[in-house]
Amino acid sequence: MDSGGTDIIWNQFILGAALTRAARRVLERDGEEGEETRFSYADTHAGGGRLPVPALLPVARKALASSAWAAAARPGDAHPGSWVLAGRLIEALGGLAFEADVNDLDPAAIAAAKANREGGWVRFWSHDWFLFLRNRLAMEPRPHFVFIDPPPDDPRGPGYAMDAAILLDTLGLPYMVTYAVDTPGAQPQEAIDQIGRSGLELRGTGLERGVLLGGGAETVVLDILTDLRNLAEVLGGELSVRLPRAPADDYCI
Repeated sequence: MDSGGTDIIWNQFILGAALTRAARRVLERDGEEGEETRFSYADTHAGGGRLPVPALLPVARKALASSAWAAAARPGDAHPGSWVLAGRLIEALGGLAFEADVNDLDPAAIAAAKANREGGWVRFWSHDWFLFLRNRLAMEPRPHFVFIDPPPDDPRGPGYAMDAAILLDTLGLPYMVTYAVDTPGAQPQEAIDQIGRSGLELRGTGLERGVLLGGGAETVVLDILTDLRNLAEVLGGELSVRLPRAPADDYCI
């Protein structure tokens, strides 16, 4: 079903808020006056870096004009992919050098991505995404933020994504995972119960999507709930928060 780009807007707005929060923490922790520090980003399903312009982009940008995402999602002939958007967000924040590891199993997507890089240092991978993530986490320094967005045609993607969420939360690495609501095999409730986080779901648009934040990235949720309710309305749906079920011993946001 054609979502008209509602899933792109939903995912990217939350990504923008969570990534900016994580980057500010790196600046506060590692930044020194007069010295630029690095922010490392990992994207498991990078794509070519350019997307069709979502149909509802103008009205969504207007509704969220004060957000980091709205500033980075500049009007143009194409819409930035997640890792290109991430680079723009880090550049706008200032004081950080952007570096990224971007992965896609399709060599054609990686070839396109190499031509669409806008700035910073980018390392390109073309592997099974779970293998990519495992190898990247074994390297130092570990990424400051991981984005996992499995394609809908990957039968193993939803289940692996939830396994990855549990791993990243255990390691304390900020991350964002997207999932299709109620997709067989995804089992988002199981992961949400285990790590004690909440799923932010867009429902009522015909292509329901959810986002799970953890590893520290979940601290942005309370700050964006009002914006998410407004954005869901703009996108023709409603916000639904999937809460952990007892007995989740961790706190939940």
